[in-house]
Amino acid sequence: MGLAVFKTSVTTQQQADHLLHLLRQRISDGVIYFHPQGTVHNCHIQTNRDITDIACAFFNNEGFDCQKL
Repeated sequence: MGLAVFKTSVTTQQQADHLLHLLRQRISDGVIYFHPQGTVHNCHIQTNRDITDIACAFFNNEGFDCQKL
């Protein structure tokens, strides 16, 4: 499995929990979690496929910035 890490503009645990629920519905074959990094939460997604475009589009549609690290 490959690991992709995304820097996001998610700032609260409540936002992260909500987005985690939605992400798990869209990327059901992956292991997804948020890791607080200072004032933002990085999103870690482990899957067998490239989900970069899916993840970035998801965050942008939900009103958050996203950049693959």
